Formats: sequence, structure tokens, C-alpha cells
Amino acid sequence: KFGDHPPFYRQAGIFERQGLHLDRGTFGNWVGRACFHLMPVIDHMKVHLRVADRIFVDETRAPVLEPGRKATKSGYFWAVVSDDRGHGGAGPPLVLFHYAPGRGREHPLRFLAGYRGRFLQCDAYQSYNALTEITRDEGPWQLVYCWTHVRRRFVKRAETEGSPIAEEMLRRIALLYRVEKSVRGENPAARLAARREHSAPLIAALKPWLEAQLSRIPGKSQLAGDIRYTLAHWAGLIRFLDDGTLELDTNPVENQIRPIALTRKNALFAGNETGAENWAMLASLVATCKLSGVNPVDYIADTLRAILDGHPKARIEDLMPWRYNQASSIAA
Repeated sequence: KFGDHPPFYRQAGIFERQGLHLDRGTFGNWVGRACFHLMPVIDHMKVHLRVADRIFVDETRAPVLEPGRKATKSGYFWAVVSDDRGHGGAGPPLVLFHYAPGRGREHPLRFLAGYRGRFLQCDAYQSYNALTEITRDEGPWQLVYCWTHVRRRFVKRAETEGSPIAEEMLRRIALLYRVEKSVRGENPAARLAARREHSAPLIAALKPWLEAQLSRIPGKSQLAGDIRYTLAHWAGLIRFLDDGTLELDTNPVENQIRPIALTRKNALFAGNETGAENWAMLASLVATCKLSGVNPVDYIADTLRAILDGHPKARIEDLMPWRYNQASSIAA
């Protein structure tokens, strides 16, 4: 369900055709028991994420069945990702989903409490602004906005209106991505040097060009709205010019949300909030396994076996997905 997206009732039907009767409630019970035992692993993954210098955050809807009613309410899965492969970082790629009953600012404030990072790569959703206002020893969060979100707006204008201004904007954004492609996987210093040499002049020319186009077109047009959106978030959009560890977009977290959307489409909703929390936990493990090149089925089976056999909590690091194939892992 959490890796390949067939809901429990479909799995029950598959087993029934093979002569094995398993109620979907049994699957739910197994999930709950597995999540109970896997909680220490999830908690330790949170410890790793809290020390990441830069994280990606996004959210997506999570329909949950309301008790006693035949209707659903909208909760949300908030995804937090650390992935340093873009700048050759040695840290393991890591995904954690958090279930919350809403989308308000109190939720990221709660689950990001204790994080020591400086940069939050996100879209321009207003709830993230609250993170820049909290007092931390590390200083306030710096929001790094997403060029992919900007690009989508101008793609729509180009496709629906044939706007030459939108087409020129897309050409200029493509030049920024061409620079990024050339330094993908390089160390932060090399990436920063390339950006200052090639991307900075593009950015310097882009802002006055956008302002000039805005003065030429109707202020109430959708294109004008897209330009104003870009200029309003300019400081966060150009922050990548100051740090080689930052990315141009939030694709690392958006890519992890797509499987959640597929499971949601097939399963329609979680049966209750506990089920949604379990969904978030197992989706976190499956996604992190995939990023580490680990078979999620083997990992979860062996990790559960190790925990039930009394694996010491002091060695919980050995049970991390990225340690699974190493000599010091649970296979030892």
C-alpha cells in the first residue's frame, strides 16, 4: 500500500483469488502493530533531520474519515526532506512525513521545533512565514523559494495566452537551470563560484526586465499577477546565489509527495487519524529506503525481526535504512 499504492481492499481481493482469506481489517491491525515497534526508528530519523543545515518542506491533503459519519475531513501530510546529493554531501537522504489535522502555521512550528538548520526550502505558502519570526539560538529560519513554482506560472501563460513575455521568462529561467545542471553533484564552493560567474548576471538583468514588462501590461492581467508574485518573493528566490548547498527548487520534496498522492487516489482516505499517522510513518520508511537504494520489504521485515529479538536501543543507529547494507547493520 505505501510503496506500490494498492489499498487494502484490493490486496484482500488479490489474496482471496489465490485462496487465502484475509480481511482488510487484519491488514490495518498488522500496520498498527508494525508502526508501534518501528517508532524508535522514526524517532531516530527525526534526530538526524534536526541537525540538517537545510531542509525541504511541503504539504499535501490527507482525507481522513470522521468517526461516526460517512464523510471525510481534510488533514494534511507535511513532508520534510534532507537530501544533500546535489552538492556532494555525505549525509544520507532522508524523508519524514508528519500527519496534522490542518494546514495552519501552528503545525510546522510544532514539528520543526528543535531543528537547528538555517535554510528552509519551500513554496511561498504563508504558513512558512511564521518560522522566520521565532527566536532560535541558530537565528531565524531563512526561506528559500522555488523557481519551479515561478516557472509553472509562466508555462501556463505561454500555453494559454501565447504570451511572448512568458516565453522570454521561460528562456531566462532555462539558462539558470543550465548552470545548475553543469554543477550538479559538485561541492558547494564550486557550485557557488559557477553561480556567481554565470547565474548572478542573469539574475541581475532579470529583475529590471520584469519591472519593465510589468509597466507595459494591464495591471489586472494574470501575467501581471505572475510577475508581481515573482518580484514579491525575490529575496527568497535569489538566496541560492549566496550558498552552494541550496537548490533552485523544491523538487526533492515534491518528488516524495507524488507517491502519497497516488496512494490517496487509490485508497481515498485514511480510516481515522491513527491510521493517517501510521500511513505517514510507513511512507517515511519506504521513501527513505528508496532514496538509499534499499529494498523496503527486506528492510522492514529484517528491522521488525531485529527489534522483536531485542535489538538494543543504544544501537538504534544500526537500524537506519541507509545503514541496512553495511557491515555494522542488522545483517551483522
